[in-house]
Amino acid sequence: MQTIAAVAREPKGDFTLETVEIEEPRAGEVRVRIAGVGLCHTDLIFRDQFVPYPLPAVLGHEGAGVIEAVGPGVEGLAVG
Repeated sequence: MQTIAAVAREPKGDFTLETVEIEEPRAGEVRVRIAGVGLCHTDLIFRDQFVPYPLPAVLGHEGAGVIEAVGPGVEGLAVG
């Protein structure tokens, strides 16, 4: 499966929209179809290496969506 992601490739560089592969959820994971996302100053801190983080990276921690797949062992969450 593929999706479009904003990828950080170098410190202080632009985010680029790229097609990336998404794996099936592993044990304890869910896959969320993202409906909305925000990039904030925290993402810039990691992109610009004020906190060391391996690049390239798909950053972001402010998202909302709907669960579309559930990995083995997930309890209390379901598709939809």
